[in-house]
Amino acid sequence: MPLVLLLLCLLVTDTHGSRRVLFRSTDDSGASPPSNAACPSIASGHSNGNKVPLVHRLSPCSPLSGSGVRKHGKAALAEILHRDSLRMRYLSEVKAAAATTIAPALSPTSASNQTAPATPNVISSLPGVFTYTALAGYGTPAQQFPVYFDVSGMSNLQCKPCSSGSGDGTCDWAFDPSRSSTFGTIPCGSPECAVELQTSSCASGGSCTFTFQNSTFLYANGTVVTDTLTLSPSAIFEDFFFGCLQADNQFFFDDGVAVGNIDLSRRGHSLATRALLSSPSGTAAFSYCLPADTDTHGFLTIAPAMSDYSSLAGVKYLPLVSNNPTAPDWYYVDLVAITIDGKDLPFPPDEFSGNGTFIDNLSHFSYLSPPIYAALRDEFRRAMAKYQPAPAFSDLDTCYNFTGINYIELPEITLKFGNGETMDLDDRQFMYFFRDHLDDGFPFGCLAFAAYPTVGYNWLGTQVQRTKEIVFDVRGGQVAFVPSRCGLR
Repeated sequence: MPLVLLLLCLLVTDTHGSRRVLFRSTDDSGASPPSNAACPSIASGHSNGNKVPLVHRLSPCSPLSGSGVRKHGKAALAEILHRDSLRMRYLSEVKAAAATTIAPALSPTSASNQTAPATPNVISSLPGVFTYTALAGYGTPAQQFPVYFDVSGMSNLQCKPCSSGSGDGTCDWAFDPSRSSTFGTIPCGSPECAVELQTSSCASGGSCTFTFQNSTFLYANGTVVTDTLTLSPSAIFEDFFFGCLQADNQFFFDDGVAVGNIDLSRRGHSLATRALLSSPSGTAAFSYCLPADTDTHGFLTIAPAMSDYSSLAGVKYLPLVSNNPTAPDWYYVDLVAITIDGKDLPFPPDEFSGNGTFIDNLSHFSYLSPPIYAALRDEFRRAMAKYQPAPAFSDLDTCYNFTGINYIELPEITLKFGNGETMDLDDRQFMYFFRDHLDDGFPFGCLAFAAYPTVGYNWLGTQVQRTKEIVFDVRGGQVAFVPSRCGLR
């Protein structure tokens, strides 16, 4: 049987601040658990009736997986990196589009090879990739669908009638406006239309319509609508704004795992904004614990009380940065330095200054401006000099071969923030262990950071957020990182 990497325990050593991590091999092949294994229980955490279970898109317990038995596996490293690159491209396009006006292409061809007219309001960037799903109810009575969530874009849902050519059953999982007594459309030219599409361009008369397209393909036509959103018996939002899409699910929401996405950004009609408008002072907009793997659960909590965290030890409160000119509705924190074994990395302080570091809920790895990443990489390599280097794997260029080693020592990595807070990362947050790109099954590990293609942009991916509940206290202007076992088996 192939050799498998298994983390057993974490031991603190007395030498240069490093930690000793124990690994051992087993005769497990690393395959998914037996197909009849039961889905795990929902991760524990603060429960105020507004908590929604989250699962990974490849989870056997995802809503479209059937009767709750395991059907999916784990994502390969190549797939994770590919999806991160798609996410990176989307975020770059959104930021670029914020500074320019993009004219609609003439007579684009839809992804289903049908010709469709473009609307005046063109969204040139597809939503990117999605990772975590939850169940949400739309309309009255509620029609329940699996949806993704994102902190960087408008809410959308596949609606009937679907686009031409949807004869493969994908339209079976689509919202039917005719069955809802609370469904409503938004007039074109209304203030609500301008807020949702973030544009003042709209043809007179009719509904608030838009198009997802690029210069070659038209992926979806949509209409901004309102209806009741139900996440739990105590988290119900009337007149919730979302884009009703006439689209083929497989072209828009990848993998066919979900049929919509919910916006958690700071936009005017996002779920985060609605949660704040309907909740008392002293509540955050939302929090989440992301599943650590495909066979674990996490949760999304709407409007948690900040008092729930006041008595907990180790909570890190980081101010939100609100001056990013190209993406002001996203969530940024003021990361100012990184240390390895207590040593500040040697890069100019102004490398981190300016627009903040983005907290992303979809990309797996964390990406740093090239000068910052180079300093991190070089110091990390010095600290790991006694271990055999392994070949780079795409963007992960600091990798090691731990074959035959029972104990490895990892350096301490600490993030420093502008308000003086520090956050120590553990191995689950800064190391990615794998064996899926080599045939011999040896245990390999890589630093879970990479260089962003351009200077001046930094973001923290989901692996750095692992083991933490992330609380977005928008009203209080801060993000809290709460120590937790969320998403761990």
